[in-house]
Amino acid sequence: MITGIDDTERLEGDYIETAEGLLFAVKGVHHPPGLTIAYLRYIPNSKGERVRNGRRYDRLYDLEHTEDILKRSFPQYLNRIENKSLTLQSVPSKYISRRYDPREKLREIIEKPEGDLQKTIAKLAESLQNKGVTREAMGVSGSLVINLAGSDSDVDLIVYGMENGRKAYESLKELRRETDWITAYDEGNVTRVVWSRWADSGLDLQKLGSSEVQKILHGRVDNRDYFFRLLKLPQEVEIEDHSRPLGVVGLTARITDAEGAIYAPCSYLIKDCEYLDSRGLPIPSQLLSYRGKFTEQAEKGDLVEVRGTLEEVVIRGERSFRVILGRKGDYMIRCEEI
Repeated sequence: MITGIDDTERLEGDYIETAEGLLFAVKGVHHPPGLTIAYLRYIPNSKGERVRNGRRYDRLYDLEHTEDILKRSFPQYLNRIENKSLTLQSVPSKYISRRYDPREKLREIIEKPEGDLQKTIAKLAESLQNKGVTREAMGVSGSLVINLAGSDSDVDLIVYGMENGRKAYESLKELRRETDWITAYDEGNVTRVVWSRWADSGLDLQKLGSSEVQKILHGRVDNRDYFFRLLKLPQEVEIEDHSRPLGVVGLTARITDAEGAIYAPCSYLIKDCEYLDSRGLPIPSQLLSYRGKFTEQAEKGDLVEVRGTLEEVVIRGERSFRVILGRKGDYMIRCEEI
């Protein structure tokens, strides 16, 4: 057990299964009483491409599509979250039939890896252990944790806690310098990644590739994609009294602090905000995202252009404003790359 982790808590990277066989990926750090905020990722379908224990599943990607499925067939998994002033995909505790723990799955893989994917994960975890990242601080998520991985599935690793995450980040940088089996994206393989992450942004996708090839947390391991999530623990993220969305905005801003850019959720402090097409709106001081594609997206001093949802947030009675990045069409890009 990692100090600070309550094994009864739902953590990002966990999966939960419902009585109907729906599989949801847990999202976020804090959850309302009796609810787990989680997004639908797999649904039973006799024609689905993924198979587990003789049952076929569809892999779902688009948030709007999954919300439509839930509205039509499973409305109990769309709930009003009062302190966020939002209706979100979420699973009441009484409907959860099973929780899948990334740490338990990684332990299984390390003890007895099966197939090329699991052997790569075991090798990567061992290499990080040799750099000082404890095995207890790591987990494996994605399709593998629910036994729905395909032969071409990605390596999706989690590191728990900010201190462990920083250690893993520096260790990963060292491993990329020292080995030839852990690498950054290059011009030959980054195009597909850029398309999958940013096609809905309306930006020049060729220019966006330069950001992706510089990222440490995303890249290639044994010729397959990897992604690291450095997860903040619940006690490392302030509990909000209340937040509410004020609308979609576009703006430019200067990054003043990017220390939180490697974590999940990732955050950036900003100044000198100028709205692109609005006037009279409150000025945000932070960019925040629960989506992995926004990690390492900018550095301190960068001038960025952003599209996201302006929110008012109250923490310990203090009101501030931020921009949440994560809905379809949202982006953050260095201005020189536009």
